[in-house]
Amino acid sequence: MKINNLKLKILYLTICLLGYLSIAQTTNAIPLNLAIDPPIATIKAIPPAIITVPLNIQNKGDAQVSLQIQLKPFKAKGENGELEYTRKMLGVFGSTQILDAGVPIESVTINPKQQKKLNLSINISQDTIISDYYFSIIFTSTDSSLAKFNSSMNNIGIAANILLSVGPKETPKTTLEEFSSNIFFEKGPIPFTIRVKNADAHFIEPKGEITIKNMFGQFIGKLSLTNVNILSDSIRAIPNDTYMQELKLKNNLGGKTKNPYDFKHPIALWKENFLLGLYTATLNISMSDEGPIFTRTIHFFAFPIQTLIIIVIIIITAIAVINRLKLYE
Repeated sequence: MKINNLKLKILYLTICLLGYLSIAQTTNAIPLNLAIDPPIATIKAIPPAIITVPLNIQNKGDAQVSLQIQLKPFKAKGENGELEYTRKMLGVFGSTQILDAGVPIESVTINPKQQKKLNLSINISQDTIISDYYFSIIFTSTDSSLAKFNSSMNNIGIAANILLSVGPKETPKTTLEEFSSNIFFEKGPIPFTIRVKNADAHFIEPKGEITIKNMFGQFIGKLSLTNVNILSDSIRAIPNDTYMQELKLKNNLGGKTKNPYDFKHPIALWKENFLLGLYTATLNISMSDEGPIFTRTIHFFAFPIQTLIIIVIIIITAIAVINRLKLYE
């Protein structure tokens, strides 16, 4: 009898221990819920200069978080706006600090539902090399257990990307690599591909729009391109807000979508479904406030073949029925 009671106690203690470990593991695996403002900061400076950029980090979670601060340089990866971290140390890192109430820090602790106001400080000396400097300020959790459960940045930290351009403003060396679409469509939406090459030493922020005319010369569509940053020595495809909304919807649906276009690269979308005849699309894009400005025109033809076939079938069927009825008169 005593042996049975001992076995029951051991079993009970084992269950309690497993339950405790499960609860502790679940607690440690709670992902971070952080927000940072601004997520991207663009800075243009002429040396010598002291740059100060406010950084606000919000802890939206229910637990206190301790974050380590790192600076990591990056470069453009491909044409879709992705970034790739590099091992190259930037010359401005030696004069870059994260300040909390004027005091340099390398880590920060934020209480639940609280916001921490920090400042990025960069001292650009007279002898700073005229160039662009791209880096991320990464705030990562000091709780290493988070990485075991999910290694995504949303769960282990958050980052603000810094685009620092040192030097005077000049007309950038850029080219419009592509403005294209298909020649024939049965129906919309209509995708346009816009690719810009930036061969300059500084990043650019192009602004542009596409206007669309029908066969009678009437303006029937206008697409404003999304404001993007194109890093030095890179090519980027530029979308519009409609595409960005469709991409967000696709991601929310877990990649499942019935849209007739793919998401292999950013495009500008004209969501007009019924189309008929010849159309003219004109792109006007300014690469910077100093220029250059590019204008390019393309044409495409639209004809609803499936709709026409259905109409023809209906007409033929109607004629056949009428003729059959006449035979019985």
